[in-house]
Parts: sequence; structure tokens; C-alpha cells
Amino acid sequence: RNTIVGFVLIAIIFSLYFMYTSKEAEKRRRWLQEHQRTDTLSQTTGPAITYLDSIPPDEAETGEQGAVTGEADSLLLKQKLEKEFGQFAHAALGEEKLVTLENELLKVVFTNKGAVLKSAEVKGYLTHDSLPLLLFNGDENHTNLQFFVTNNRSINTKDFYFQTEEKGGEAIFKLYADEKSFIEVRYAFHPEKKYILDYSVKFVRFNEIIPRNAGYVNLFMKRELRQVEQDKSNENRYTAAFYKYATNEVDNLSETSDDSESLSTTFNWVSFKQQFFNTTLINNDGFYKGTLKSTLSNTPGYLKTMEASFILLFKGEAEQTYNMSYYLGPNHFKTLRSLGIGLDNLVMVTGYMSWISPINKWLIIPVFNWLESFNLNYGLIILILTLLIKIILFPLSYKSYKSMAMMKILQPELNELREKYKDDQQRFAAEQWKLFQSAGVSPLGGCLPQLLQLPILIAMYFFFPTSIELRHESFLWAHDLSTYDSILTLPFTIPFYGNHVSLFTLLMTVSSVIYALTQPQMTTQPGMKYMPYIFPIMLLPIFNSFPAALTYYYFLTNITGYLQQWITKKFIIDEEALHKQIQENKKKPVKKSMWQMRLEELAKQQREAQKKRK
Repeated sequence: RNTIVGFVLIAIIFSLYFMYTSKEAEKRRRWLQEHQRTDTLSQTTGPAITYLDSIPPDEAETGEQGAVTGEADSLLLKQKLEKEFGQFAHAALGEEKLVTLENELLKVVFTNKGAVLKSAEVKGYLTHDSLPLLLFNGDENHTNLQFFVTNNRSINTKDFYFQTEEKGGEAIFKLYADEKSFIEVRYAFHPEKKYILDYSVKFVRFNEIIPRNAGYVNLFMKRELRQVEQDKSNENRYTAAFYKYATNEVDNLSETSDDSESLSTTFNWVSFKQQFFNTTLINNDGFYKGTLKSTLSNTPGYLKTMEASFILLFKGEAEQTYNMSYYLGPNHFKTLRSLGIGLDNLVMVTGYMSWISPINKWLIIPVFNWLESFNLNYGLIILILTLLIKIILFPLSYKSYKSMAMMKILQPELNELREKYKDDQQRFAAEQWKLFQSAGVSPLGGCLPQLLQLPILIAMYFFFPTSIELRHESFLWAHDLSTYDSILTLPFTIPFYGNHVSLFTLLMTVSSVIYALTQPQMTTQPGMKYMPYIFPIMLLPIFNSFPAALTYYYFLTNITGYLQQWITKKFIIDEEALHKQIQENKKKPVKKSMWQMRLEELAKQQREAQKKRK
């Protein structure tokens, strides 16, 4: 019975979790409008540029008239650009130039059109289909600065071609308003911190260009997050926008539905986090305010669209520099933690299950990293980790096995009470409790130790799917422990199950059923009698698409648990000695508990009520 209660509680916890993660988020907050132009410069000036650059042959005879027309169009274009962009009009036309910076970890490409990142490749990693791992490329990434100048004109850096310079491992871009006033954007790899790209924006003599009453510069980001793992739905489950307040509190948007958030106070970084990689914009001085938005993508090959808007305060100084940086790399706990800015929270459990995070942070991850230092296969590391956890939790397991053995000894007496009071359940409950007290047995003695072990199982549920160490690591038939181990692809899709067969999930399910068969039946109630066999089958479709590392661990937990129980019962627990102990306990006087007295009082009232009815 205690084992069944434990399984039922576990089922309830998992059911509540999946119900929570699958429910559409209801909160919708007003998104700050970006006030950007909807028509692009190429759409506006394209025909004029084509006409000026190429005069059709059949119009050559009107050469002088054509030249006049060309000059008129050129003047018209100049006037239009000056009206639109003011002193920045000279940079509205140009040729795109690319600049590449590369080190042993990253390869990043910049474009002078807006002076932004065009692509970022993380070296040493591949996509699920063995292609170079690009965090973004081309139009998948948009970043731009927007501010107001005199005459309330809105200037957006995405519209301009910056002057380009590359020296000393730096990519430098400049946008001039006049001979002395310019914006300088610099990029360079950090000399010490891994996967960090330093990013600075300097405004020189813009105190004479940006009105005093403006007081701020807007920074906009938009990213189309591309799918890089095998299972899109599983990767989306761990994809979200995270942010850290200046108070060190880390929060995130929903991982399962569209979501948005207005940040009304200072925050230090915003991260577009995927299952195993992230792009994070960091500002140690803090962004003043901002908004975030996340939208699920229906486009094949893409996960979500992330949008962010930040406010950078402009103090009206002759020179003002915003020193920022990007993290472009893996969600590796030790690497993120070494930065000291709280990015390690990206691989911790968030939301209502965040109480699990300390278990992963202070127990699971350190032990896993220690085993990893021996250069073992990750399948063996998981096996050793399972054995170590079983050894650590053995005192709790022993109490559970001992309690089950004592309940087994009392089973004949319980059956006698059940038969004797089969028509009086209140009296049976009181007499049963009296028997437990006199024998010195707790009916919860077998259940509570199992519940105390439950946090470890839940911690593993969150740990394995986000451990980049397991990505593309093979073991036995599983070619990648970070995703499901398909041994058969079906020509059709089974609802709630999928179109593949995961062998580790099958082994986990079968071992759970076999383990339940070896346990004594403590109940005769039809609904509860078969629950230990039904529950693992209920989990089968859920876990079929889960990472092989997780289902492999649960399979090992079942096998090692069965062996541990068999060894304990066979060589450690002496049932004869327990029987003698129970008999000795019965001889001792027992003080009635409040619970027992309450049960006896209820039974007495029920008997008196029955007599009156007769």
C-alpha cells in the first residue's frame, strides 16, 4: 500500500507539471511600439538609382535631355534623403562590406549596414544534421540604435552604411554627422572570458545633435531562433528569453507559449536562450527600462521570434560611451558561472519548480563534473552517478524496506481485522491504528522515505535534457544521449506517442512493471490494485521523445533499486528478529494518540447511530 501511495503521489506531481507546461499563458502586456519606418530605403530610391546608373540605348539620342533629367532626379533624390535623414543623408547610400573576426571559439561576421552582427558561428559544435552551428545568419538577426535629433527627426542606424576599419583584432565602424560629430561602434573578443564579444557604442559631440529633452537612445533587437537540435518540440520546451535585474533577480518569459514583459526598472542583461546555446546582450552599467516579447514560430526550421527594446540614458555629454558585450556560446554551467553575472541561471530550474535548482547546483552537477574528469563514456558516467546516488540514499531506502517487511509480518492480523470489521470501516480504521501503535509500526514508514527521494528523480528530469555535455555523445544504440534513442521509425504518427520507438523508454517502462510485480500487494481495492502497473504505461508516451540519458537513468534506477531491495531483504533484514520485536512491542503499554482517540470516538458514534436506526 505504501509503495502504491508513493506511485500515486509521483503521478499527481508529474500530471500537474505537464498540465502547467502545456497550458497557454494568459498574460498579455502592452508591447512598446518601435516607431520605425515601414518602407525601406531600397524601396524608396531603387528606381532612381537604376535610372541614373543605366540609360537605355534607345534613349541615347536624347542625351542632353537625358542628362538634364538625370540631374533633376539626382537633385530630387538628394533633397529627399536630406529631408528624411538630415546631416546623415550622405550615409544613406553605399555598398555593403563585411568584416570577420575569428578566434578558437567563435567566428563572427559584421556588416557595415547598421554596424551590426550578421552571423555568429560557435566552433567545435555542429547541428543535428552535421552542419556548422550558426546561432544566426543574415536576416535572422536585427540590431539597431534609434534616437531623435533636432526637428524631432527619428534616426535609425539600420538605415546607414558606416565607414569600416579593422585593426588589432577589432572591427570598428563610424557614422559621421559632420566632421567632428560621429558614432563609433567597436567589436573585439574579450582577452580572458570565453565566448565574450566586447561591444561598445560611443557618441562623440552628439550633445549638440540630440536635444536635451530627448535624454535617451533606444536599442532594438530581434532574433529568429533557428532549430539546431533533432526534435523541434523538445528544443522549444527549453527556449525562452531570460533577463536579470540589477537586484540580481533572474526571471524569464514563458518557454511554452507566446509571452511579453515590460521591465520598468534597471536590468543588466537579456538572453535569448535555446536548449543548449544562447545569445546574451550584457550591460554591467544597466539598461534603464525595456520590453521583451517571445512568439512561437510556425516557420519550418525555426523555434521562436524574440524581440527586445532597451533604453540607454543619454546624459548630454560631449563624449558618451556605452560599454556592453555579447555572450555567444553554449549553455555550459561552469563557463556561464565563471562570468560571475548570473548567467548560470540559464541552466537552472525556474518557475514553480525552482526549489529543485540547489540539488542540481550543489549535488548533481559537481558529482557529474567530477566523474567527467576521468574521461569515461557518458553512459558509464550516468551508471556510476546512479550507483552513488543509491548509496547516498540507502539509509532512507533501508527504512522503507524495513517498514515494508514489518507491514508484511502484520498482514495476517490486518486481514483478520478487515474480515472482522468488514461492515464497519470506522471501527476497522481504529483497530488497525491500535495494532500499528502496539506493534511499533508506522503505516507511512515505507512511503515517506520514497517521497524524500523524489526530489532527486525530479532534479534528474531537469538536469539531463539541458546538459550540453551529453549533446552528440553516443552510448550503445543511442547515437545522441541528449535526444531520444530511436530504434524504429514508424510510417505513421501515433497520437501522444510519436512516430518513433525509443528503446530506453521501453526498458524503463518494462522494468517499472516488473519491479511492481515483485512488490507485495497491500490493498484489495480494484482501483488501487493495478495502479503500479498502469502508471508506468501512462508515462510511456510522455517519455518516448525525452532524452535517452533521462530514460536510461530511470531504467538504471529501477534495476539498481530492485537489486538493492533484494540484497537488503536477503542479507540485511532479519524478518524473524523483526517478528520478535513486534511481539515485544505489543507487550508494552501504549498511550493512545489524539488520532486514535478520535477514530475510536467516531466508531462509537457510528455504532450508536446504527442502534438507534434499528
